[in-house]
Amino acid sequence: MSDVAAPPPKTPSPLTDLIPEPLRDHPAAAVVAGGAGLAALSLGLSAFRSTGRLAVSTLRRRATATLEVTSRDAAYPWVLHWLKRTNPIGSFRHASVTTLHGDDGPTFDLVPAPGLHVVRHAGRWVLVERAREYGTVNTSSGTPWEKVVLTAFAGSSDFFPSLLNEARRDAEGSRDATTTTLYTCWGTEWRPFGQARAKRPIESVVLKEGQAERLVQDVAEWSKSKKWYAERGVPYRRGYLLHGPPGGGKTSFFLALAGALDLDVCLLSLSDEGLTDDRLALALANAPRNCCVLLEDVDAAFASEETSRGHLTLSGLLNALDGAAAAEGRVVLMTTNYVERLDAALIRPGRVDVVELVGDADADQASRLFQRFYEDASDEDAAAFGVNATASRAPSMAELQGFLIARKGDHHAALAEASSLIRDPRPGPSSRVDAGPPASPGKKRGRRRLTALDVDRMPFNPQPGWEESSNLRE
Repeated sequence: MSDVAAPPPKTPSPLTDLIPEPLRDHPAAAVVAGGAGLAALSLGLSAFRSTGRLAVSTLRRRATATLEVTSRDAAYPWVLHWLKRTNPIGSFRHASVTTLHGDDGPTFDLVPAPGLHVVRHAGRWVLVERAREYGTVNTSSGTPWEKVVLTAFAGSSDFFPSLLNEARRDAEGSRDATTTTLYTCWGTEWRPFGQARAKRPIESVVLKEGQAERLVQDVAEWSKSKKWYAERGVPYRRGYLLHGPPGGGKTSFFLALAGALDLDVCLLSLSDEGLTDDRLALALANAPRNCCVLLEDVDAAFASEETSRGHLTLSGLLNALDGAAAAEGRVVLMTTNYVERLDAALIRPGRVDVVELVGDADADQASRLFQRFYEDASDEDAAAFGVNATASRAPSMAELQGFLIARKGDHHAALAEASSLIRDPRPGPSSRVDAGPPASPGKKRGRRRLTALDVDRMPFNPQPGWEESSNLRE
């Protein structure tokens, strides 16, 4: 009997059972079984990966919320300002710079550069991705379109409105209360124009006695009357027209008025070559909050068919101001040197509610301007300057200001030479509403022109309660 142990029996592989029994002892059977095992393992790993991706996708869909803000949206600069304030982890290792040129030299505004950033808001971590679409650009500015995608662990998108409201309040709260921002329209988008300028004191624009105070009071009263307008079904908007000869202070007063009421100014040129009816209506509808719209020299936009440079029509302007799709909650300020050129439909109540003549200076205005330049001058000197400067001819306020600036260090010289303004006649229209150069040559438009009597009949349309809340009287 032999002592040699018999080899242990081979444990059949489950995959071996799939091979026909006559071929199981063949050397290739092991190779086939191994290949089948690898295939099964690969299938298992693939199924695991698919299951993992599905689980991650389900978790992301159910446990996170995503918000996309594009550079086309008004909230985009608010979000960038919010990102800067929240100071992402790493203190912005990657940032973009905007250089601002001010009176004290350039300053640099840093915001997160395109890429991924992590911030924390309301107890939640937020993944922020800023991306640029280099394939498409803003045709009006040439800059690439951008977007910011915010992803947070939140059950719903209700988390984002509070974030956006906070971003808006922070951006508006950071606004310098001592400056006025000017906006211009690029396509249908309003953008800041240059650097914000210091607010001009309302007292620095010397109008007729009580005129400036009356207009400031009217705009302030309108801004508090939204509910009153809504209850009566009256469109909540207000239009103002200042007319008179050049140099009277129309534009300067509007800028000072905006500063006094803490409003910014949207500048819109009706003679812009690319301005169309639709673009004007959209621009007025999308004007930034806390802004008034300034339309200068409205008479120049429709001088004649042949000289009109743009594609804006009178009908388009009328509809944008007071049409079915006209925006509410905004103030439109218009100026013109030749009110008699304006169509009567343009300045009817509802489109223009307040019409004011800003004419040449009278003796009282000259006297008050003199006092503003020379605080050490006596009241008698100021009164004498007013009488002498306007003895034979009413100069414009711009003339008086230039005259006093040239003698800003010596009020005695200004007083002694005040009569020289009489011998310096200036060209241009007088303050009479029926004066002015003839209309531009070309095909006449079929509309009735205003007469001096029409302008005289234009009432000042005060806001409800204005007389009760003001001590001013005509």
